[in-house]
Amino acid sequence: MKYSGLWKIKAAQQWDEKTMGLVERNVEDILADQSLSDDDKKMLYSQFLFTDDGWIKTMLPIPEGMDKAEIDELIASGEFELYGDDMLVFEKKPWKEEDGKIKFDTGTKGEVFGEAVDPWTEIPQADDGSIKYVTYTLVKAD
Repeated sequence: MKYSGLWKIKAAQQWDEKTMGLVERNVEDILADQSLSDDDKKMLYSQFLFTDDGWIKTMLPIPEGMDKAEIDELIASGEFELYGDDMLVFEKKPWKEEDGKIKFDTGTKGEVFGEAVDPWTEIPQADDGSIKYVTYTLVKAD
């Protein structure tokens, strides 16, 4: 499977009061849920670019009404990158393929019982070609 390229969210885990646990719901169902605010739904528009040089770039659409000066200021701060004309990269994490598995660097540091914690965590893949990245199920967008 080729991991490089653009991925979008197909489903996300959400807290369920009835089961007192996380349940996976399709993005369309979450977006249609009137009980959630638009702010709660923003992350569902994220896209994830797996670059050939080993980065996962998490991106959101540039908010409507944001003027060019604001965008330029964000880019100049070094905390954001522009992707295309309409997306801002707000997070980057290293990824690699190892022993046929794809992994990303969580950034976790520390020890457990004197053993260093491995920051690299597997991104499981399903038979349908989707992958599980943190709390999201991603599918290829391109």
